[in-house]
Amino acid sequence: MATAAPAKRGRVAFLRAELTRNRAVLVNAGSMMSTTLVTAGLGAAFWLVAARQFSPDAVGVASAAIAAMMLIGYLSMLGLGTLLMGELPRRDNHQHGLINAALVVSGTLGAIFGLAFALCAPLVSGELSALSETPVAPFVFAAGVGLTAATSVLDQAMLGLLRGGLQLARNIVFSVVKLLVLVVFGLALADPSGIWIYGAWLAGIVASLVVLVRFYASRSNQGLRPRLRMLSEMRIDAASHHIFNLSIRAPDLILPLIVVSLLSAEANANFYIAWMVGSFAFMVPVSLSSVLFAVGSGDEERLPDRYRLSVGLSLVLGVVANLVILVAGGAILGLFGRSYEAGALATLQILTLGVFPETVKAHFLSITRVERRIAATMPLVIGGTALELAGAVSGALIGGLSGVAAGWLIAVCLEAVVMSRTVVRFLGLWPRSGAQHSQIV
Repeated sequence: MATAAPAKRGRVAFLRAELTRNRAVLVNAGSMMSTTLVTAGLGAAFWLVAARQFSPDAVGVASAAIAAMMLIGYLSMLGLGTLLMGELPRRDNHQHGLINAALVVSGTLGAIFGLAFALCAPLVSGELSALSETPVAPFVFAAGVGLTAATSVLDQAMLGLLRGGLQLARNIVFSVVKLLVLVVFGLALADPSGIWIYGAWLAGIVASLVVLVRFYASRSNQGLRPRLRMLSEMRIDAASHHIFNLSIRAPDLILPLIVVSLLSAEANANFYIAWMVGSFAFMVPVSLSSVLFAVGSGDEERLPDRYRLSVGLSLVLGVVANLVILVAGGAILGLFGRSYEAGALATLQILTLGVFPETVKAHFLSITRVERRIAATMPLVIGGTALELAGAVSGALIGGLSGVAAGWLIAVCLEAVVMSRTVVRFLGLWPRSGAQHSQIV
């Protein structure tokens, strides 16, 4: 008993020291996870209000428009967000100028693409005619796409500067304002169309920019002129980031299309809910590894220690998440409706197991960005994405909805096996000779 107490105090002191040393990583990762939770919770409230105050046709048009806005906005980022996450910690000057250049490029491109979509989409689908039914409507949509692209880049730039609190504050203001404006529109207008729902969304984005006024004012001595030439010199890196990011996001965007095409709309509803709930488990490794990329870009010497903490936390919390889903998964799905409890539980349990290979994959991608080996790793990432989609298709044909989840899980586990060598090396558990250090996997 006498020796146990000092040993316990020693472990507590060690843990406290580790948490203190890695405070920047944990605080900014917490900001990312909090942002996801806040936007998801208030986003659900937004659509609940829309469903009660607006007609089904208005909600359908608005949801399609907002989905298009987010997709086009993501394409318009051009990889500049993750590029800035890595570049800003390396620079002592012109940080604001570089950020502003990225905002100008992504925002302008998003507005152009958005305007083209608003003018052309009604020719393809009459349901989207609201996007151009008035002379102002296409420009409102274009502004929304441009602001979506720019603010997405800005959020990632804030993480690069380890200002995750600003990202969280901006997203809280965005989520609250759009909800309040939607309530006002619903109460004030007799028969509001879907464009008003979209207008509330746009109002939230604009209002959220107020959070950044103090950030810019307190650092105006750096100069706010967009450094377009400096950004242009990074265009090859930005293109690599863009292709890299699109490859990573492809399963999220395409898996629902696979389910609805090969199975049914009802199956896709079950899959979407299961994927949404299960993805909360993935927030920990994704958030931690993203912040490690920003931190590691400015302080590579301590990166292995931080990766050990990040991987350890991700695996421990992954075990907790799976236990929660195993015990309470049915009850969680029941909140969305009884049919989901019956139709999506097995799928949810399988998908949540993916947190373990996803931990390896997320940290591998972070390491790849830190080492600036994106181009060399691109074939592996694209091949892994193709493998995930092929696994999902095969699983759908063999085992239905649970088969989709199982096929995806098998594929991501195979990816993790290949990627694990790089992660293990960074953890310090693999010899780091010169020859080995030069390899990707």
